[in-house]
Amino acid sequence: MSQRQNMSGYTSEDIENAILSGIVKTLQIMKDVREEGDDLNSIDFDEVIEMRIRDMTDRSIYDAIQCVENSNEQ
Repeated sequence: MSQRQNMSGYTSEDIENAILSGIVKTLQIMKDVREEGDDLNSIDFDEVIEMRIRDMTDRSIYDAIQCVENSNEQ
């Protein structure tokens, strides 16, 4: 990705790093669930997603990612 600045003040690299951080965190959570002996198929991922969104202290990166995803779909 280029270092182009988007409207929210984050570079595409910032957003990419945020996405990769989220992926790593997700994998860590899945690993922990499996190590606890729980079944990953029983996880309500919609609930987990909502919980993580509520945990954000700054939603601007998440909102910027959603904006980029929506513009890519068009």
